[in-house]
Amino acid sequence: MKKVKTALVIFLLVPSVLIFGWGDKGHQTITLFAMKLLPHQMKMNDDVAAAIIEHSVDPDHRKRGDKTEGPKHFIDIDFYKEFQDGRMVMSRDSLNKIYGEKVVTKEGILPWATEETYKELVEAFKEKNRDKIMLYASDLAHYVGDGYQPMHETVNYNGQLTDQKGVHARYESEMVDNYLDEIKSSFKKQTPYYVKDVQAYIFDYIFESNSYLEVLLSADKSAFENAGEKFANDYLRLLWFKTKYVTENQFNSAALSLASLIYSAWRDAGKPIVER
Repeated sequence: MKKVKTALVIFLLVPSVLIFGWGDKGHQTITLFAMKLLPHQMKMNDDVAAAIIEHSVDPDHRKRGDKTEGPKHFIDIDFYKEFQDGRMVMSRDSLNKIYGEKVVTKEGILPWATEETYKELVEAFKEKNRDKIMLYASDLAHYVGDGYQPMHETVNYNGQLTDQKGVHARYESEMVDNYLDEIKSSFKKQTPYYVKDVQAYIFDYIFESNSYLEVLLSADKSAFENAGEKFANDYLRLLWFKTKYVTENQFNSAALSLASLIYSAWRDAGKPIVER
């Protein structure tokens, strides 16, 4: 096994700078699912929907030139003792007072970036501004998607604390891209709903995503140990076998949450009719 590890070091040790939530294909699939769920009464133009899908990957690419973008994609929720005690402080200002703004930013600001983007989308709908609607809906799609990737909600985001370095990209990019057709075939027709408390809603799905972390880490270890000499192919097959249910569930749940938040933003804006 040591020889196999050495031969496939590039596959295993993907640099952290290349780690993107779900990868481009994954994010666009979640957004595609969500666009299919939006109610007809919103009269979302097909071109607008297509643009939102296409640009749902933009926040990842912005990270290369914008140092403030990176922390918006994750939150090390299990860093906080309040979370471990089952009483997470959801106010960013309150956490800043407890830990300091630098620490809170370092540990990720995903829930607040998501909430702020939601508010921007509400304003865009009020203005009936197609360009802004596409911009903020695309960003919202990305941040919601990241909120459903379990390794975006933990200190052990890349398996570095459990001797599983590289698991982040192996799971969200290598495996997801390899089994994308099966993920797409898992699409479920669901009905978006109005979200009354956006901040609490965002934290709820982040908490749930974190709860799947051990499933992924355990699957990675098991797949790694049983892959044999055909490491790359068998590893991905075994990882998919162990995580298929969780992955398909997260994609469909993320799509429902995204559609529900876009729908809620539209309702909060007064249900405007956006010109085609």
